Order: sequence, then structure tokens, then C-alpha cells
Amino acid sequence: MTAGTAASTDCDVLFIGGGIAGLACASLLDRLTQRRLSIGIVETRVPAPLPADAEAGLRVFAIAPGARAVLEAAGAWGRLPPSRAGAYERMRIFGPESTPYGSGSIGFDAASQGLAELGHIVEHDWLRLALWECRPSLLFNDAALAFEPRPEAMHVQLADGSVVRTRLLVGSDGPDSRVRGQLGIRCTTRDYRQSAIVAHVRSERPHERTAWQHFRRSGPVALLPMADGRSSIVWSCFTAEAEELMALPDTDFNARLTEATGQVLGELELTTRRLAFPLAARHAHRYTGARFALIGDAAHQIHPLAGQGINQGLLDAAVLADTLAAHLGAGSLADPGDALVLRRHERQRKGANLMTMAAMEGLHGMFTSKAAAVAAMATRGMGIVDRLPLLKRWLADQAAGTRASSRRWHHHEPAAPGAKPTGAP
Repeated sequence: MTAGTAASTDCDVLFIGGGIAGLACASLLDRLTQRRLSIGIVETRVPAPLPADAEAGLRVFAIAPGARAVLEAAGAWGRLPPSRAGAYERMRIFGPESTPYGSGSIGFDAASQGLAELGHIVEHDWLRLALWECRPSLLFNDAALAFEPRPEAMHVQLADGSVVRTRLLVGSDGPDSRVRGQLGIRCTTRDYRQSAIVAHVRSERPHERTAWQHFRRSGPVALLPMADGRSSIVWSCFTAEAEELMALPDTDFNARLTEATGQVLGELELTTRRLAFPLAARHAHRYTGARFALIGDAAHQIHPLAGQGINQGLLDAAVLADTLAAHLGAGSLADPGDALVLRRHERQRKGANLMTMAAMEGLHGMFTSKAAAVAAMATRGMGIVDRLPLLKRWLADQAAGTRASSRRWHHHEPAAPGAKPTGAP
């Protein structure tokens, strides 16, 4: 159903933004709640169907096992074509002045973790399309202009002049969130003065389902193994170097990239254009309040050096859906916009997100420090951790996201497309 020019519409939960986190949360909430909810999404960028042979998009995600469980519970994972989700079984990380297998490196292996894989490299466009196909049916194909909190509902004014009254507003509208801004939620922001360059490359040697990351003094460069045999690169560096690299002819860029990755896969060759985007970190001081909640990049944004941003957003989606489903199961009068209930979601996710952000800040600060001794100490530290099995296992568990699993969604059996959970009306 698409809202037209009606003066007003009522719904129980309204998501502003149909990105990965918002769509996942909407689908989970629809599947987990035992009573029928009216769930709406405000989104102007409706994804179009993709041809099976479409060129791989430049925006890819490293989906950890915990985040995959969320996507399975949302009904989206099974909709992804296998050729668009490449599993990786190993990860190798090395620091400045180290070699890939030297004393300043660390490696992770799925088998040692008791896992089939450490994660999957998934294209954004295919993942969003899979989630879009699972979404609840109330779509407002319009822009949200203003938000007015009232005791009984949040009033949302759309660009066509209509108003949506919702008992809960979920801001899932990205790092430049209009919801966060208009509701006056302050956030802490850090400009890294860096850019990330992304592209896809073919390599002289096969990637063998291994993800590589080299922490350089100017920023990390990663090689992410794709299902089609190529690797996706994410090369973070200070702005001046990024501008220089973007201006290079392809052959010169290939040579610089091969050198920056320590030749772990031999010679590298671009197969796509290059894109660069600025890097920043943000964290909202509040995730929730009366009749609103923020999830995903609207609540927090981190450096992409460990690929944890998408996984944090999906865990936000799962915890919010789980919290609301448990509350709404208490009875027909339960209010999804109850500020005290929403605080349960904030307490669970804010601490976890801050811990991840602090870890990323620490790694970035140490390896890009102007003091060579600090970067050298960080490099030696990786080698030490590689020889401490218990600590290494704990770090791998944190990255996998499995310990953050909520019982309800992590063990939820994926329903057939369009189906409600067992026992739902």
C-alpha cells in the first residue's frame, strides 16, 4: 500500500529511511510480534530489480555471522543469489614495517572458531533489494519534512502535505539523519581528515577466501574476497594522499596498490572505476526518547577499518525488534512508543556500540600516530595477541557478533517469504 494525498494516516511504527538497518528492523518486527502491527516506511529511493548478470556494485559489506543470523531471521538471507555473497574463511592482518606472516601480524581461521566461515562479502544493492522484498507493505514513497512529538503520537509531515501519526518513530535515515537533527539530539562528531577509496580488482594469485588488511601509517588498506574471484578494496588514507591516488592513471594506481598490500596476492589490476568518500565518526548522545528511537548510522558511525558499521546497525535492528516484540506481547494495550521500554534497547546497544567505537579509535590512533614508536608498539602487540589463543578467540567472538545474539532472533527459524511467525494472527 502506498500513501497518496490523504490528509492523514495512522500507524503503530514508522521507519524514516529504507536502508539496511531500517528494513531489517521492520521485517523482524513484523515477524516477531504476535499481534498485527501497522508498520510503515518513508523512503524515496525505491530499489529497482537487478538483472542476474549485473556488474558488482562498488559498495560491499563484510557480514559477520551474528549479522547473518539477523538477516536470516528477517527472511532476507535466503533471497540473496549465492553469486552475490562470497564467504571468507580466513583473515590476515599485519602492521607497518611487518610482513603478512611476520611477527607483527595476526591471523584468524574459521575452523579454529568452530565456524564454517568468518563472514561473507555481500553487495549493498543486492542485500537492500532482498530486505526490500521482505518489508511490511505500508510504503510512503515521499520525503519526511518535519516531526512533531505529541503525547499520544509522533506527527510526521510528508512533502506532499499529508501527515502520518505514528506511536513510534524510528530514525533509520543514515549519518546525516533528519530525524536526529530535527528532534534536537546532539551528537559527537570526528572528522578523520581521511578518505576511503573503493574499487574491485583482479589479482595475480587467487584470494582463497582470505580477507587481508595492512595497517599503514597513513591508514589501512583491505582486500575483501568476492564470490566471483575478484577482491574489493577499501583503501583509507589521509585526504592529500587519496586525492593523489584518485588522479593516477590505472596502471600507476595498480602499482601503488600492489605495493600497499604487501603483494599478498601478487600484482593487482583494477576492473572497475574508483570512488572515494570522506571518513568521519559520529555518535548520538541519546538513541531513544518519547516516541522515537535511532538505529544504524543515524545513531552511530565508525571508521570502516574493521568493517563493523553494518554489523552494528543490524544488531541495533535486532535488539530494537526483540525489545518491542517482548513488550507488545504483554497485551493489546502495550504502547510501542513507551520511553521506558525504548530505554532497554538503548542500554543494551549504546554500551556495545561505544566499546566497538573505542576499539576502532584506538587502533586508528595507534597505527596512524606521528610517533613511530607508537605504531611499532601496536604492530608488536598484534604479534603477541596472535600467540595468546584465549584472547584471540575472544576477539574473534566479538568480531563475529555471535555473543550479542538475542535468544529470540538468533534462534528464530527463517519463515517462508511473506509468512508470519508460528502462532501469529
